[in-house]
Amino acid sequence: MDAQITRLLDALEQAVGIVPLDVATFVQELPDAGTLPTPWETWTLIGLSRHRERQYWVRNIIQNHLRGDVAALGVMGALGHPDGLKRSGNVPGMPDWDYFFHGRGCCLTHKVTGEDIDVDFWDETAEYFDVYFYTKYLESLRDPDPPEQRLLELHRSGHAIGITINRLLASGAMIPIPGSDGYPPRIDATVLASGDMIDSFCRIWDDPSKRIWLAAMIGDWHAAHEAAEGQPDVQRITGPRADKCRSIRRDLLLQESGRASADALFGLADLGNAHRELKRALGGPPSSIISAAMEIIGQQNDVKWCPDVYSMFKRMRPNGESPEPHLWVTALKFLLRHGYKKNEMAASLTKTDGTEIGEGVLLSLEYAPQHTLRLIRKGMQSSIPCNRTTVAAVMALIATPWSIRELFHALDTSDDQEKTADARAALLEIGSPEAEMAVSVWQDQNSHEGEPGKYLEIHGRKVGPLFSLAEHRLTDRHASSVTRWTNFMIMSCK
Repeated sequence: MDAQITRLLDALEQAVGIVPLDVATFVQELPDAGTLPTPWETWTLIGLSRHRERQYWVRNIIQNHLRGDVAALGVMGALGHPDGLKRSGNVPGMPDWDYFFHGRGCCLTHKVTGEDIDVDFWDETAEYFDVYFYTKYLESLRDPDPPEQRLLELHRSGHAIGITINRLLASGAMIPIPGSDGYPPRIDATVLASGDMIDSFCRIWDDPSKRIWLAAMIGDWHAAHEAAEGQPDVQRITGPRADKCRSIRRDLLLQESGRASADALFGLADLGNAHRELKRALGGPPSSIISAAMEIIGQQNDVKWCPDVYSMFKRMRPNGESPEPHLWVTALKFLLRHGYKKNEMAASLTKTDGTEIGEGVLLSLEYAPQHTLRLIRKGMQSSIPCNRTTVAAVMALIATPWSIRELFHALDTSDDQEKTADARAALLEIGSPEAEMAVSVWQDQNSHEGEPGKYLEIHGRKVGPLFSLAEHRLTDRHASSVTRWTNFMIMSCK
């Protein structure tokens, strides 16, 4: 195991029970930044150590309340779900918790707090962590405990937690499942042996008055510096060391390449100054890095980025290969929001293509209504299903005479079952007698036809034509895609 991790475990043990008489002198004599793991690694390791207990709690709920077998889940996935139990529902005997089985895992969600604990099982234990599930757990916390709060302060976006876990794997503090290249990881036995000591440290951390020296002892010079506010003699020591911590973290993130580069960009933005890296990302080829840059820039919502975003926008093709259409419309949305080259951007909406026509309709409704009708019809006639679903959901949500008229138009101009499925679903979602009658008339005139020469037989008697699975899915369309999209849009507007 890395020497830094060993020193961290020693520091955590020494921190329990210490109350220095002279804080400035005590802090001055502690090892400089870089001697211990970075605060990002330290708090992630502490956080995962605490989360391991929650994963075992989920395991116990599955076994004792849901009649499940986690070993079967780990081996058989969905085939190992408990017999006779619905895939999701309320946990018996625990009215505040809902469960949801998926693949080799199970998620428990608290109805009141929203706390979301999701675990994949790879054997009979609950040792292994899914980075995505853990990040989602942190995001679900409305009132996190102090250790999780500190972890969230360091990983503001959550995207770079995976990079931090990779650092812990490299240090030996975490180890991968046998035979894998890193995932899923678990905590090393040496760190697990220090679990009680980590719990003790976290209990003491709850006391803000002790955080100057506690943070300094574990190398979290950022937290030590913030806790020393109003004590200039201490901040003269903590300030430069906090800067050094940031510098170390920055250098580590800049070393990332490949798929991790986008997450590293979020990590750099979390540090507070990634202007140069964001600018460089916008100038690169279409990739997830530009998508990350645009997400960060969108969150910053600063008009100063308009010239760079416009330059990127002009290089993207709305009908190009993925992710060009998405990058094109994301840039267009940002520029419209800030009124940059307003007339040119409004006119560009008519070029929206690929999978982004639905987004183009929403943008035109807000910024260029004169182009809305053209985009609606383009979307409803699109060969890409998600475009038809999104546009139909928008029409159902608006539910005004003109939007209903456009849904009628979609039926009047096509006899294709699949291409009109979303328009029919939207009309049924609206629920007016006129809309329901239009759907009924269309379906009578364009009824499903069974597979030629094939009939459904019951007790040897032919009772009707045999329909394909795709045809049955079409008949259920009104209860699925459009309804979900409409509900999603309603919730997004609240």
